[in-house]
Order: sequence, then C-alpha cells, then structure tokens
Amino acid sequence: MILVRLLIHAITDLKGQSQYAFLLVTRGVVERTKIQSLRTLPFYPLLFAIHPVLALLGSNVNEVDSVVLWRPMAVLAANAFIVMTLLRFLFRDWHRAAITTSILLLLFFTYGHIYNYLKTVRMAEFVLGRHRLLMPLWIGLAAFGCWWVTRKLRNPRLLAPMLNFIAIFLLIYPALQIISFIWSEDHARKTAEHASQEMAMQLPLGYAPDIYYLILDGYGREDVLGSVYGYNNSSFLSNLEKMGFYVAKCSCSNYSQTMLSLPSSLNMNYLDELGIELRTGSRNFSALKPLGQENAVRLYLENHGYHTVSFETNFPVSEWEDADYYLAPPPEGLNNFELLMVGNTAGRVYLDLFSDPPEEKSATWYRVRTLFALQQLEEKVLAIPGPKFVFAHLVIPHHPFVFGPNGEPIQPIFYEPSEMEFSMYRKGYIDQVIFINKRIEKLVRMILNGSSRPPIIIIQGDHGPAPWGVRENRMYILNAYYFPRGPSGLYESITPVNTFRLIFNEYFGANHQLLVDVSRFSKYADPFDFTIMPNSCEY
Repeated sequence: MILVRLLIHAITDLKGQSQYAFLLVTRGVVERTKIQSLRTLPFYPLLFAIHPVLALLGSNVNEVDSVVLWRPMAVLAANAFIVMTLLRFLFRDWHRAAITTSILLLLFFTYGHIYNYLKTVRMAEFVLGRHRLLMPLWIGLAAFGCWWVTRKLRNPRLLAPMLNFIAIFLLIYPALQIISFIWSEDHARKTAEHASQEMAMQLPLGYAPDIYYLILDGYGREDVLGSVYGYNNSSFLSNLEKMGFYVAKCSCSNYSQTMLSLPSSLNMNYLDELGIELRTGSRNFSALKPLGQENAVRLYLENHGYHTVSFETNFPVSEWEDADYYLAPPPEGLNNFELLMVGNTAGRVYLDLFSDPPEEKSATWYRVRTLFALQQLEEKVLAIPGPKFVFAHLVIPHHPFVFGPNGEPIQPIFYEPSEMEFSMYRKGYIDQVIFINKRIEKLVRMILNGSSRPPIIIIQGDHGPAPWGVRENRMYILNAYYFPRGPSGLYESITPVNTFRLIFNEYFGANHQLLVDVSRFSKYADPFDFTIMPNSCEY
C-alpha cells in the first residue's frame, strides 16, 4: 500500500508535459500487455473446429445454400470448447488443453477422408478401408498425442501465437470463396430483375392460365431410351398425346447440366446473353443460382398477379424458398451438407455401424423429396387459387436409384454411376422412368380434370441421361407441351430456351423473337468449355 501511495503521489506531482508523457507510456505498456495476452490466448481450437465446415461449403458453394453452415459450425465449436474445458481441468493448463484438443480435432476430421480413400485400395482382394483396422490406429495416435503433450511438451504457451495465426489464415480462403459467391449472386439478381421488366402483359386467351412447369431431371428422348437403354417409351408418349399434348420428338437440351440448363430456360436466353462471365477452366456458378431463383419468367408472372409454387429439391438453383408456396417435407435428422460433413470425419464410424452410410441417407432423402412433391402436386397444389405458376423440379429418373418400377424402395442404393456397371445403371434408370411415367400420367389427368380453365403444362427434361459423358445421350431430352389452344407455334426441334418465349407470345401478348436452337455440351470438370452439338432428329 505504501508503494501504491508513493506512485500516486509521484504522478500528481508531475506537471505539464512530463505528466502527459508518463500517462502515455503507462497506457502503452497496458495496451502492449493486452495485445500480448490476446496473442497468447489459445482460441485456435475453436477456429480449427469450424474450418472444415467453411472449407466444405467453399468447395461446394455452387450446389448448396450458405445458410447450411451455421448449425454444424455451432455444434463443432461448442464441442471443441467443451472438450478443451474438460482437458483444462485434467491438465490444469489451458495451453496443454488447447493443443490436445487440436490434435483430437485433426484426427477426427481426417478419419473419414483416409477411410474413403482406403476403401478404393485393395491388396490381394483385401480392402484396406475397414473400420476395425483404422479405428485402433486412430485411437493409438490420439493416445500418443495426449502423452506427448503432457510428458514431452515443455512450454505450450509459446505455440499459441503461431497456432492462432495459422487458424486465422486457414479461414481466409474459404471465407473469400463464400463472400465472392454471395456478391456475384446479388449482381445476377439485378440482371434477372431487369430482364423481367421488358415484357408486356396482354391476354389473348381471355384469362391467365395456370402454368405447370414439370422438370424431370435426366429424362432422355424416346429414341435414346430405345437405342441405348433398350426401353420402348412410346406408350407413355402416346397417352400424353391422347390427352392433348404435343411431344417435340427432335428436342435437345441447350445445356448438359442442371445448373446451366434451368437458368437458361427460366430466363429464355443463352447464358452468355444474360450478362454473366462464362470462363473456361472456372467452376464458379455464383451467378447461376440467382438466375435460377429470381428468374425473368417467375418475376414477370409474379408482377402480374401469379402465385408461385416451388418445392425443396436440394438444388439451390431450383429452390424458391421465398415463393408464395414453398413446399418441403418435414426435416428429419441431418441435411445433405451435414451428411457429407459427417462422412468425412470419424462420425463415419457411427453412421456405418449403427445407422445408414451417408451416401444411402442422402439417396433416401431424394426418395422422400420426390414422393413428397408428387403427393403435394396431387393433393394440395390443385387447390391453390390461381393464376399460379407451379415449378416442380423432380430429381428423377436421374440417379440415385431409389425407386423400383412401381415406386417401391430398392436395396442396395447406388448413389453414383461410378459404383455401377452399365447394365446395372440401365436397369436402375429405366425402373425409375417406368415409375415416374405412371405418376406423371396420373398427375396430368388430375390437373386437366381439376382445372376450371385449361392450363399450360410443360413436361421437360433438363438434360438427358449418359453418366459417362456420352454427348449425344446427354443432350436429347423429353419435351412435351399441353397448350389450351393446341400446339400452335410448336415444332419438333424446339429447345427449352424457346419454351417461355413461345408461351408468352401465344398467351400473354408478347412479341419475343424465337432464338436459334443450339445445344452446348460441357463436362462437369469444365462446365463452361462448350462444344456445339448438332440438333439432330436422328440418334
């Protein structure tokens, strides 16, 4: 107390600049002490815990909505903090607890990647990817890490600044990926809004017809199904024609991938004409998601009194969560992003031993979403007051193959074509064609019988089958139209880019010039490296 009083007395005796200088020096010492404490504060385990979530989203930001990261980030950060707190009470040292937690996180997050790789490695017909081999090794590494931290590491406090810096540095790149994607989305939304304002609204029909736009993902053209898959689809198409449909038997898709095809058809234009950059070697789809969600067709119809109906699809480009009616099955357990996340960690052990593998869970969700959408289309959507624009992207007959020909669940579920021989792929694909044919026929009859005024119905593949990249197979699609006044303006080789140009001309008093029908094939590895495919009527 005597020393404190002497210090206070000395400060009060200082005059003018001397007193001010003393205070500045004292403040600087305090601030440097705070900065040094912050640098050595071991917060890096929390950042290591959330890094895999950000990295996974950054590499898949084209396919998933960024909101999916919050739940796994919160869970992982909370669990990392709990583990670090428990280890602090065990070791009586925050720094040893932090380093041990980081070692456990490293082992936890690398387990699934190593396991998935080893599943593909065989030694004399023996698969190395087995939990009973990998788990003891990982437990041994965890035990060794704990022993090293407690017995061999002398001053863990010295590692904190470096590990904090590394943890922050690791978050920069995925964060920039996500931020860049979000910025590009906003720019593309403005492009779609501008396009929707250039149309007129007249109704030669005398009323605003309900519009059903049914996308059957990966549904191929009749000649491809016959020549490549050995299936005669003429009965289904004949039944559609008897109900008044026009089947465009020479139709091709404009693009070979869903993420490219739907934004093009819903904005009635080719992608390079929509003001977005299509750079060869890039997989940046940031502009495509808003062009799919806030598209010119939707905005135009909404601005003229239409109610919009959309469904959960697991494809952000076709999910309109802000639609007037957004229909999704009740959530059950982990979503697809979280399943992918868990499948790359030691959580894979639990899923494989006590639950379904993540690939099978994800495929099952495809089944749930498809059945839910079909049920809602049959039972609820018809009762929604019109005029309405119903956009239903059904991920079928596209893999994964989860339906038998009568809609029954099948086992085993094969998620990727790479897991199958062609004969197996062909059977799974055709079984799902048979099933969806039955449900679409039933649905169309219900729509026609339940509509007070004739609607517009489009049944269209966004691309064809061909998982191995066969260009001709991939571009040939089912494309069928029901128009209230018959097939006026339709022609055999019409492509999706002209679908709504023709509809708005015929039924909404617009004057759009039909575009030249062009098919652009590209591979998933380089989606903007296009090869022009001839729009042929012969396969």
